[in-house]
Formats: sequence, structure tokens, C-alpha cells
Amino acid sequence: MLAYCFGKTSDSTESLNADIEGDPKYQNNKLGRIQEGLSFFVSGNILRHGDRFIIDFGLDNANKDIALRVACRVSSNSLGRNARIKHIWGVEETNSAIPFRLNSCSTFEIQVLFTIDNILIALNGLHIAKFAHRLPFHDIRSIDIRGDITDVHVERNIVTDYPTRPDKTPHIVRLGGRYANTSNLEDLESEADYCELATTDTAERLLPLPYYATFDKGFFDLGYSIGVRGHVRLNPHTFKVALQVGQNVWPQPTIALLLEFRFTRQRDGETGEPVIARNSFANGKWTGEIKSELATGLRPGADFHLIVVRGRKSFEIYMNDKPVTDYPYKVNPKYVDTCFIAGDIKLFSVDIESD
Repeated sequence: MLAYCFGKTSDSTESLNADIEGDPKYQNNKLGRIQEGLSFFVSGNILRHGDRFIIDFGLDNANKDIALRVACRVSSNSLGRNARIKHIWGVEETNSAIPFRLNSCSTFEIQVLFTIDNILIALNGLHIAKFAHRLPFHDIRSIDIRGDITDVHVERNIVTDYPTRPDKTPHIVRLGGRYANTSNLEDLESEADYCELATTDTAERLLPLPYYATFDKGFFDLGYSIGVRGHVRLNPHTFKVALQVGQNVWPQPTIALLLEFRFTRQRDGETGEPVIARNSFANGKWTGEIKSELATGLRPGADFHLIVVRGRKSFEIYMNDKPVTDYPYKVNPKYVDTCFIAGDIKLFSVDIESD
């Protein structure tokens, strides 16, 4: 699964381990057997001055174990995960796949998906985190929701893909002609965590991250190129571009090319040029990562124009009009229908151009 880490993992006891007193906002002690593919959708409104709410998935045993607690805190903008076994809390996890924003006096929807390998958690249609099982998820029998929220509604459904997205989202844009159709970017005003006006003279609107540019299979033809224009943030960790089949997080999509730029601090404290990693996911497994230190000119605060060309035998990769490397095909590129972009960048544009 593609993962990008924000935040940290800690053993803090403040946010997760403290119970919330008072009557539950929702409670069901007869969930029946939990199976892979079962999703719970929890929606509601965060109160005007609300700060915390928790969602507990519990076992019906003498210890009242909790297989998963999802703990949301507005003041720290966190969505934590933990489990309680024999009255002892484990290590709290607060890392997230993408940045997000929790706001008081706003609506939310949290999706919790149970799979064999992990529990996956999405907020408002975007994957946030995974949580490795610490107790058998088949033994979960109850859900208990408490905190500073109202109008709580819970649905459960078997799903075949994840996350379940809203009908309209600025994070998924279908390419119209050869360029991203950004007609729905008016919706971005409510997504301040992802979108902003650039400080350039043109005041260009940024595209939201994570970003999925979609197109028909076969649209990315021989000799065509995918261009990504952006700006590296000042304290970058990584950013990635994936050419893949579909927009799902689960099941893991087939990925023809995962191109990841990984930045590290040098001994003098400065951030140098990134290591470039390439990989593919096909037939249920990763084919093997290739890492290289290559001259790209990428630095914190630098603009860039990344181009990936569909060549005859390989993807040809260029940075700012200079060749960087190539990557032999592990997956037939004719099946690619999505360009996925995430990480520590400001994203200006995505386009497909002919030779």
C-alpha cells in the first residue's frame, strides 16, 4: 500500500487512553461476526466548541478489551489509534498518510475497514492510516461512540474497494483533452488544509494533495508524456508519483511505476538532493525497489517540472527538461489509467502531452 507519513508514533497517554464520561452518542453491543471487507461509516457533526470524540470497537470478554480506539482531537488536529488488552493500553499511533484538518462546528465521516492484514481508516473519503491488528478482529462485538459530537449515524456495509469516496471531490480529476479538468476546484475553498493560493504574481491556485489524475486506459499512448509541475516544500521528507490502475487504496492497485523522491538532512543540517526510488506492484507483490542518487537539482523551495515519457521498452524520466533515468516496464503501460501524486510539494498542474 502507498504510505506517506506525517506526524509521529508515540506512547503519549493524553489523547487516547483517557475515557470520555457521559452517555454514549451511539452504542451497539451486538455487531455479530466481523469479516474482511466489512466497513463501518460513522458520520456526525463536531460541536461548536467540541474538541474530542472516540470510536471504540470492543470485545465481549471479561477484560472488556478494545481492539481499536479511534480518538479524534480538534485542538491537536489528530486522529489517533490504539488498543487496550487486559486493561493496559498499547502504543498510540498518530501518524497519517496525508495531512488533514479537523474543525469544530463541522461535519465528518470516518470509514473503518477491516481486512485480514490491517484495519484501514479514512476521513471524508481520504485514506488516513492503517492499524495492525493487536487482537483478533473477528472477536469484535461492539461499537461505542462518545464525545463532543451530535447527529451521529452509523452504517455498515461489505465493500470491495476502499476508500468509499464522495460523488464529487477535488482530489480526483479526470483529464479533459490532455490537461486536468479543474472545473471543480471551486470546492477547494472548504479544504484549506490542502489548497491555497500561490504567492506568485499569477496567484495560481494549487491542486489538492493527494491528487489523482484519471484517464481512459490506452490514453497514455506510446510517445506520450505525463508532466507534473510543482514546488518542493521547505522541509521535505518525500514526494511520490505513481502510474497505476485505478484509485483504490485497498485492494492494492497494480502500479506500473512508483517514483519516489526521498530527502534526507546532511551532516551540516542542510537537505540535499533526494534519493530516487523506483518500483512496481504486479500480481500481488512488489517487483523490487531500485534506488539511485541522481542529479535532479531538486532542493527545498525549488520549482520543478517532472516528465515521464512512455517509451518503447521503458519509462523515460526527465526533470526540468534534463534526462534523469529510465525504468524498464514491469507492467504493460497500456493499462495505466491514473496518475497518483502525494507528498511534500505544492502541486501546480498535471497534463498528458503527445510526442
